[in-house]
Amino acid sequence: MGSQSGQTPMSGTTIRRAAIFIAAALFIASCGGSSDTSEAGSEPAATDAAESETTSATASTATPTTAASTTTSSTTTTTTTTLLPVEPVRMNHIQVIGSHNSFHLVPQPVLFDGILAVSAELGRDIEYSHRTLTEQLEEFGIRQFELDVFADPDGGLYAHRAANAVVGLPVESGEPALDEPGFKVMHTQDFDYETTCLTLVACLSEIDAWSSANPNHVPIVVLIELKSLSVPEAAAEEGLILDIDLPWAVPVETTADVLLALDNEVRSVFASERLLEPDDVRGDAATLAEAVEGVGWPLLASARGQVVVVLNDAGAQRDLYIAGTPALEGRPMFTSSTPGAPDAAFIRFDDPTDPGLNAAATAGYLIRTRTDSPTVDARENDTTSRDTAFASGAHFLSTDYYEPSTHFDSPYVVALPGGAVARCNPVTAPASCSPELLTE
Repeated sequence: MGSQSGQTPMSGTTIRRAAIFIAAALFIASCGGSSDTSEAGSEPAATDAAESETTSATASTATPTTAASTTTSSTTTTTTTTLLPVEPVRMNHIQVIGSHNSFHLVPQPVLFDGILAVSAELGRDIEYSHRTLTEQLEEFGIRQFELDVFADPDGGLYAHRAANAVVGLPVESGEPALDEPGFKVMHTQDFDYETTCLTLVACLSEIDAWSSANPNHVPIVVLIELKSLSVPEAAAEEGLILDIDLPWAVPVETTADVLLALDNEVRSVFASERLLEPDDVRGDAATLAEAVEGVGWPLLASARGQVVVVLNDAGAQRDLYIAGTPALEGRPMFTSSTPGAPDAAFIRFDDPTDPGLNAAATAGYLIRTRTDSPTVDARENDTTSRDTAFASGAHFLSTDYYEPSTHFDSPYVVALPGGAVARCNPVTAPASCSPELLTE
């Protein structure tokens, strides 16, 4: 039958070879199909791994994460880098210049000569004068002030200048403001009374007016020293026996009512939203110390345009002020305290070499120190204390010389580099602090 089709009959060997060839082709095709199926099945796994890496990268802002995805052909490891959170800049992360006895003017020449005759040392110590508070703010970038005040609830207590009679000057001041009730501003009544602003309300109003016109300023701090010694008592504290019999003014004793009147005068000047008070800083904490050591001071950005007022005395007046309000609940003024006390937020270290200064600053407290005291450093152009203060964690560097003295020849001056108003605190500022964040 094969010869009739015209084809050559296949041998058994040929048939076997053909069968083997067909079987091999089917096997290869089968393997190829299996491979395609495997790769197709791996695609969802790759997608899952990519999603896993995205999730991992999102979480890495808090915790370092390593993600890995595996396929049938290779293994790939992807490592994400953690970005640490940026610490915000707070009030206690900056350093500014302040002025000491910010209102003070040298007595009139004839009176000053009389003071020198009584005590050359006393005369030397008070031979400095300040610009007006407005000029200090505007022209010299001063952001911390110190005001000496005397209570005068009835008015007129300091309208007479007893020492003037000795040198032939009028005893009557001729200043109507001194006849009015309220706190008066001067270094020492009766002889060292010259001031750029006569009353506490006038001084604070000057600061408030400038602040209102420049609302982006870094916080301004005002220290108030309430005085209550007569001239003979103050002289005795300095080891000076004053045997001149004159009708010296006798200051009002500091009482709880006097401190309440001081609170009221402070609040009479500054609007509540512009006066940063202890309650604002304490928040939900039990004490001020807990607040500043924990959460910290307000952010610098939120504290711009605000004023902080501090009761300067760290002794009996402070004890009287915190009686009944140990964490300054409801009070407008902070106190000069000690680390860890319930009212502690602001601390004075007059000596910039004090070993406790940097520790207190690092703990979160606001610190004021002095760069010169009283005029000796400037006379000798000795910058030792100044440079120590600059390198410290103190936030407010108090000086009488934001410009060179006009009373003696010395180049001594205290100013931040480049004439800046504020700079990042060399001890407390975080890495995120930069000059651009501190500009006004």
